[in-house]
Amino acid sequence: MPPLFISYPQVAQAIQGEHIPWLVVLSCLVALVSVYSAMAVAERVNASRWKHRRQIWWLAGGTMMGLGIWSMHFTGMLAYRLPFPAHHSLGLTLVSLLPAIAAGLIAVAAMARKGLSTAHKVVAGCILSAGIATMHYTGMAAMQLPASMRFSPTPLILSLLISLPFGIASIHCFHAARDLPRFHGIRLGSLIAATLASLAICSMHYSAMMAVHFLPEPGWEAIPHSAGHDAIVAIAVIVLASLFALTALASVLVDRKLQDSAARMQVSRRQLVDVIESMHDGVVLLDQRARMVMCNHAFETLTGVPHTDLQGHSLLRLNTLLRFDHYRGNILRSLKENGAWIGDVEVRHRAGHRFPARLSINRVRAEEDSAGHFVATLSDTTAHHNAQQRIRYQAYHDALTTLPNRSSLQERIHALQLASDVSGRHIMLLLVDIDNFKGINDALGQATGDRLLKALAARLKPWARQPSDLARLSSNEFALLYDGLSVTPESAMDQARSKARQVLESLNGDYSLAGERHSCHVSGGFLLFRGGELGVGELLKRAGLALLESKCEGVQRPCAFEACMVERLDARLRLERQLKTAVEEDQLRLHMQPQVDDLGNILGAEMLLRWEHPERGLISPSTFISLAEETGQIVELGNWVLHQTCQLLAEWQQHERRRHWTLSVNVSAREFQRADFVSGVKAALAKTGAPARQLTLELTESLMLGEAYPVIDTLGQLRDLGVRFAIDDFGTGYSSLAYLKRLPLDTLKIDVAFVRDLTEDPTAAPIAQTIIALAQTLKLGVIAEGVETIAQQERLLELGCRSFQGYLYSVPLPLKQFLALATRPCLPMTEPAPSQQ
Repeated sequence: MPPLFISYPQVAQAIQGEHIPWLVVLSCLVALVSVYSAMAVAERVNASRWKHRRQIWWLAGGTMMGLGIWSMHFTGMLAYRLPFPAHHSLGLTLVSLLPAIAAGLIAVAAMARKGLSTAHKVVAGCILSAGIATMHYTGMAAMQLPASMRFSPTPLILSLLISLPFGIASIHCFHAARDLPRFHGIRLGSLIAATLASLAICSMHYSAMMAVHFLPEPGWEAIPHSAGHDAIVAIAVIVLASLFALTALASVLVDRKLQDSAARMQVSRRQLVDVIESMHDGVVLLDQRARMVMCNHAFETLTGVPHTDLQGHSLLRLNTLLRFDHYRGNILRSLKENGAWIGDVEVRHRAGHRFPARLSINRVRAEEDSAGHFVATLSDTTAHHNAQQRIRYQAYHDALTTLPNRSSLQERIHALQLASDVSGRHIMLLLVDIDNFKGINDALGQATGDRLLKALAARLKPWARQPSDLARLSSNEFALLYDGLSVTPESAMDQARSKARQVLESLNGDYSLAGERHSCHVSGGFLLFRGGELGVGELLKRAGLALLESKCEGVQRPCAFEACMVERLDARLRLERQLKTAVEEDQLRLHMQPQVDDLGNILGAEMLLRWEHPERGLISPSTFISLAEETGQIVELGNWVLHQTCQLLAEWQQHERRRHWTLSVNVSAREFQRADFVSGVKAALAKTGAPARQLTLELTESLMLGEAYPVIDTLGQLRDLGVRFAIDDFGTGYSSLAYLKRLPLDTLKIDVAFVRDLTEDPTAAPIAQTIIALAQTLKLGVIAEGVETIAQQERLLELGCRSFQGYLYSVPLPLKQFLALATRPCLPMTEPAPSQQ
């Protein structure tokens, strides 16, 4: 065996080669690329979920690192130039690849394993360095050349030791820098570790080449060396090794992308499952044949059935859970044509209870040409259903009495009309109304009025065959339906009249309200009908006319509808329309009835309204005043009268005698209670310039009912202007003496009913005397209305009354005739013929 180390005398004869610089650089680069690729592959070992894939990546990474070590050595040897030809044994050269691959496998395994101890990292680094050295010197041994190799001891030992710190550092750095960020896809930790490993390979190789010496055999001759062939071989090796490394690196990048994508998909799938599980609505995944694949917990809760019992069953066949037999055909057709269906179903819980739900089915396609699957959602609509029921109940029932309302009654009438078309039997529609309900509310309070309505509804309920046959139509108006009456109109009318009379008798009488008894009078009107010849609105209108007729008669007995009622209503409506244009077309006239003292001197006059109709002539106020109050036109008429009166007062200020006369204007409760009444009086006085002290507003006692403060406040504002006030028809209402004392009044007018009976009824005189005494006590003036005879005047004088008004002095006259009458020194006191006021 030839000696290993070179002796000192042999150094002078030994030859050392030279390196081609660019090939040296390429050899280092191929080492760096190969080792980095191997480390990138090492990352995939841990990232792979399956064992066989981890093994494949480990083998690929170890082989890649071994090829990198071997390629660097082979390229470095090709970069080494000697003055004699050198060849490499193929077998031994290939054998040198084995320790490099073995070292690479151990290094990759150490890098891939997380939590590796420091000792294991040192051992792995030493094995990597040993593998590099073994590969190098095995490759050196494969050289065939006309010379023998000798090594210098010191450089040799240095070459064996120099790679150890770089190898250990590369393993440690790979683990320590694992969490460093990437830069354009390059992991900085792997790049630093690959650089250290490349330094271990290159430093070992080139330090070892510094230790080798070649002793030529005797008779050798230097030959010119061609670097072209070796360069081509070196480049080929470098290119192949780099391509292999880059291919492995590209595989790593692709796998990394795929793994990241798969991880994201897994996370998305898990998040989707979590979202579905957290939903309050039931969610079911169906295959293309509508068989259940999976469902969330909410669906199990809604149905009471675990998913294991549902899996594989067709949704359309789960009749025990979802009741949609009548929808089955529509569902299949809609899914086939539109890929979706939505509708209401009934869920039958396994525990036995049932509830409404909303079912929605939609097709989901992953690709355009795939059959896809279906997703169904089931929502509990119990709350919505109950809310709809409450809304419908509120829409069709009265809140106070809980009875059906007008809308419900209309539907019931329509249903009975359809039934009577078949049976031929008559139906009675009875409307009942509490007389003077507004007065009861005003006098006793709304709470008592509500109790009365509830009590009345309770008495009506036993008369209804069905709950929907009874309804509350308005404030105090109720309706009762009674079907199945005789086919013959005459017999049906007798039955209806008898039934209506019985109902009214049960309603009229005393009611116990909050521990007190109150008398109640009810009017009723009924209509007999059959079939659908008349609309529901017309039926209610005709029954209302019958009720109105009953209230007008005031006898608390039911009134049947008659055709003449429609004619009277039409006449009333015509009159109402014509009254609207009476002011615009100057059809209103003012008549004046004088007010005189005991000597016949005129003190003033009361303004009385007349309507000069172009067709019907002069119309009495009794014909249209009540109509105007009901329709609200009384406000417009009252404004007209007030302005005309103020205009007349302003004109009379230029006349010596007339400037002291007062003019009285009747004010209805509807006018007085308007918020702008005071401002209206102010405007009339300001516009005309009339003196407020000569204007007297005549009020009715009904204004004293209810709250006192608004009335007192309004009167106080008008009194500040100078306006005077009189109570008209005093003694016929519900005046409170305490209330009367607080009002800023000027005059009490004795009602005509007491004046008329002074000479015939013994009780009339004490009442009149009391009113006169009351006025004197309160320091108020008093006027007796309706004086028609001298005897009445004389009796009033005896009782202390000094002001009068009536036919005894004059009937109401137009302005010209009144002024002509006023020219006389005093009015004649002769008994006139009776005339209408």
